[in-house]
Amino acid sequence: MGGARGAEAGSRDPDWELLARVAAGEVDAFGPLVESHQERLIRVCDRLLGDREEARDAAQEVLLKAFRHAGRVEPRGQLSTWLYRIAVNHCLNRLRRRRIVRFFSLSAPPAGEEGSAELDPASEEPSPERQLEQRQRWRATRRAIARLPPGQRAVLVLAKFEGLSYRRIAEALSITEGAVESRLVRAMRHLEEAQDAAVRGVSESRGERG
Repeated sequence: MGGARGAEAGSRDPDWELLARVAAGEVDAFGPLVESHQERLIRVCDRLLGDREEARDAAQEVLLKAFRHAGRVEPRGQLSTWLYRIAVNHCLNRLRRRRIVRFFSLSAPPAGEEGSAELDPASEEPSPERQLEQRQRWRATRRAIARLPPGQRAVLVLAKFEGLSYRRIAEALSITEGAVESRLVRAMRHLEEAQDAAVRGVSESRGERG
C-alpha cells in the first residue's frame, strides 16, 4: 500500500492524494475520483468498443480495477494517464475476445472539445453533391477505424479525440513515443486511403449518372 501513500511526495496531481486515502481505507475518497474521470472513461471506451452501453459497463470495471489497485500503483505523472492505461487494456482485451469485431460508430467529439478535421462527421453544406461526398468520406473513415489493428486504434483515439501528447500516450500504452508516432502515422494513412477511395467512388457514380 506504500505506492499510493507516497503520492504526496511523488506527484503534484492531487488525484493521487485521493487514491492514497482510498488505499488507507477511506473509501469515500474514491467518490470524487469517479466524478472527475467517469465520463472521460466512458467516452474513451465508447470510441474503442463502439457501443455506448458496453462502454458504460467497461468504464465501471475500469474504476473498480483502479479501486482494487489503489494501494499497489506507483504514482507517476497524472492519475488520468494511469486510468487511460487500464481503460485501453481493458477494451483491447474485450476486442480480442470478439471473434469478429463488429462495425462500430465513432461519435463526434463532445461539445466544447476540439476534434480532428479529418475525423469530424460531415457538416452541412449548400451543395447536395458536397454533402454526399462528405457523408461517404465519414462513413469510410468509421469503417477504416473499425478495421485498424487494436494498437493503432488506441493511439488514434487517444491522440485525435482525447488530445493526449505523445508522451502521455506512450505512458498510457507502455510504449515509446517513437512507437506512438509510428502507429499514428500508419493509422492516418489507412484513413486517408479509405477517404480517397470513398471520394473516387462518389465521383465515379456522378460520371455514370452523367
